[in-house]
Amino acid sequence: MILDKTCKTCEFNFDDECGMYNTHNDIGCDEWEVSFKYHLELEEKAPWYIKEPYKKYKIRYGKFLELLQKDSEGIGIDVNIYDAIEKIYELNAEELAGVLGVSIGVLSYARTRGTIPERKRQFSSRLHVPENFFEKFLSTQLDVLKECREEFRAFYGDELIEKLKQNGLAAMEARMERQSAIDKLRNERYREENKERYQYEKIKMYHDLSDDYKSRDYVIAITLKEGDYYGNIFYEYTSGEYGLSVYIMEDILEFIENLTCEEIEALNEEGLLNTNIALRADVNGQEIHFELKNDKDEKLEKTIPEEELQNYIVGYEMIRCDGHGMKKERRKCVVCKNFIPLEGCAKGKCWVRGDVVQRSKIICAHNFIPKDNI
Repeated sequence: MILDKTCKTCEFNFDDECGMYNTHNDIGCDEWEVSFKYHLELEEKAPWYIKEPYKKYKIRYGKFLELLQKDSEGIGIDVNIYDAIEKIYELNAEELAGVLGVSIGVLSYARTRGTIPERKRQFSSRLHVPENFFEKFLSTQLDVLKECREEFRAFYGDELIEKLKQNGLAAMEARMERQSAIDKLRNERYREENKERYQYEKIKMYHDLSDDYKSRDYVIAITLKEGDYYGNIFYEYTSGEYGLSVYIMEDILEFIENLTCEEIEALNEEGLLNTNIALRADVNGQEIHFELKNDKDEKLEKTIPEEELQNYIVGYEMIRCDGHGMKKERRKCVVCKNFIPLEGCAKGKCWVRGDVVQRSKIICAHNFIPKDNI
């Protein structure tokens, strides 16, 4: 691709005339800056080996223009050989792993950390690619790689290549099934071990509005009620902001709106639906079950259509606000239990360090225990 650095593609171009020097230049100048229109054109027409890293935020815009300039001058640009093979051979990662006869983990290791000598010989032979391509590959060698692709296709034939590709896809599906089975066991164990963990009690909440923490862990109790019977769905989130903001309420309302039978089943499967009402989906996928209690601990069991859940909601209340990650500037010795002030001076004894330290200047990176009265 030729990078056009003339007046017509410059951001200083006004009616085909330079806004800086009041001249017209079809050759280009040192003050050239890309116009917005030309920027969009470059993003669209840039070669894939430059465009894709830029789109994935792996390179900045300045580097993007620099690579385009080199490419327009015919200078080779470093390209990951595996990205090039997938593009030229028209394979995805799983299919390439199947063609090479390795796991996706082996392929990922080679892609990110380099190809070991044994694999270079193996991959070179299988793909009909020069072995040195796995050491360094440039964009100027893409035409050679296309010739390698034709040799590869002629040698193996379409039927065998398709079989190799399917081997990779089958391995991926088997891996996903194994992981799903493992996750299911973990989730079952997690739910059993933590079944009482999220049964929050409505205690008097201390709403911390200080600037002592990087963020806070909040819990919102979404109250469902019928008559004197009530219960809660708990919505948990972490935020650096304060209070129950409009944005948080929008997220909570969206969460409730999307709480269909399918979503309830999925969240329960993962152990992520935290309630004290035993909320679950019916096997028919259309109704939901839950139970409410009154002050006498008597139960009211409910089975309702999924779209009627919101009819039972009567309130949203923040019930937990726990500081998370105290800021370093708040971890000074003077507010630490391990610090004993010395009379008559601004210093004190640190029981952890075993030294005499300034009470206001030291910011402890470890073993900080805040005093109860702060």
